[in-house]
Amino acid sequence: MKNMTRRNFLKHSLVSAASLSMAALVPTVRAAGGNEYRALVCVLLEGGADSCNMLVPTGTDAWENYHQLRGNMALARTELLELPGYDYGLHPRMTKLQQLFGQGQLAVIANVGPLVQPVSREEAAAGENIPLHLFSHNSQRDLWMTANARNIERTGWAGRLKARMADNSPFFNTSVSGRDLMQRGPGGDAMVVNGDIAPFDDFYRVRDGDTDAGLPYRKMIRLGQKHENLLVRSFADTRQNELELLESAGGMLDGVETSTAFPTGVHESGKPLGEQLQLVARLIQASQIPGNVPGNPQRQIFFVNHHGWDTHNTPLDSNSHQVDYLDKSLGAFMQEMHALGLENQVTTFTISDFGRSLTANGSGTDHGWGGHAWVMGGAVNAGIHGTMPDIKINSPDALDDRLIPTLSVEQYLATLSRWFGAGEDDIDVAFPNLGSFSTRDLGFMSAT
Repeated sequence: MKNMTRRNFLKHSLVSAASLSMAALVPTVRAAGGNEYRALVCVLLEGGADSCNMLVPTGTDAWENYHQLRGNMALARTELLELPGYDYGLHPRMTKLQQLFGQGQLAVIANVGPLVQPVSREEAAAGENIPLHLFSHNSQRDLWMTANARNIERTGWAGRLKARMADNSPFFNTSVSGRDLMQRGPGGDAMVVNGDIAPFDDFYRVRDGDTDAGLPYRKMIRLGQKHENLLVRSFADTRQNELELLESAGGMLDGVETSTAFPTGVHESGKPLGEQLQLVARLIQASQIPGNVPGNPQRQIFFVNHHGWDTHNTPLDSNSHQVDYLDKSLGAFMQEMHALGLENQVTTFTISDFGRSLTANGSGTDHGWGGHAWVMGGAVNAGIHGTMPDIKINSPDALDDRLIPTLSVEQYLATLSRWFGAGEDDIDVAFPNLGSFSTRDLGFMSAT
């Protein structure tokens, strides 16, 4: 029998408390059959991905229009990777994603972006019914995070979803790339994990001897909980909860390793994408061990940030390291999900600040509006979903040379959330502007 240490006691106590809280509520999570675990992994392509050089028309006339528009930035037609059944090809460095597409495990969501409501070219040109601060990195990224272009939100769609689904696990929303607006909810921010999780005492224990240097700190926190000042008490209570969580979660990644080799970035700012996805894979694996993760989460949303997509001066040419590294990292993650037998229960999807301008600026592309998104996993309905825009000079689908989205952020994310297990009432709260669009489900996820 395993010894009941303070750490194990707290871990099992938190699991029990979460179970009791869930039992008192009407469940909104639909049964998935067998292992009911499901996870969404959000990969932010920070900076604004030029998806029009990641998915390119291959038909003779369509490619000629694309080539005429993009000039020396255009990818050669002979280099494009074929997508069976479609007159479109992938960037030549997207070999892993091409394989997944052929295996029925990759969907492309065409021309999606922030919308107040469906908007025509004429309305957009007149400045009617368009999101505030178009083409601004921070503002447009926030609209993806909050999933509401009609009103300013202080919480993100994933944070609101956690509150609605009444999941008390602190690891429901988990970020491996710092705090983010998407996962901020009524109860606070997401759990941030940067690597192995160590209990509080391990940080403060003197290496030579048994002296516990954390003891004075814990005493200070306990005194703070009795302080006459409300702000001091609130901080002390919050910190005490964090310390107990560290105690219960400490060591949950011990011995949890991936069987897949993940690629490392070259001159990448921030934590490399491969390293982030490898950590997510370990966290998912850890959650499959009963009682190992506080709250025993059956639903999890992960946030990953891939930097470097603001390509004013670095076009996504045929040798693009940026595209190559994304492809290899996503391919490795999918390989690991297969190794864990969780490929049908984990869905990975991309978001980005915005698309890019259709025309080149001389050395790259500028800020745009609509763009394509990528969804990967065994539960996707593979193919290109939505209406592909005309990529040509004076395109009827563009405002000047910026694509006008034909699918909204709300429609895209609500479709993912429905597969994740959210009920329709939950979705209406998480995506309050979804009613502005006639289609609630874009059909790129399987029903079961």
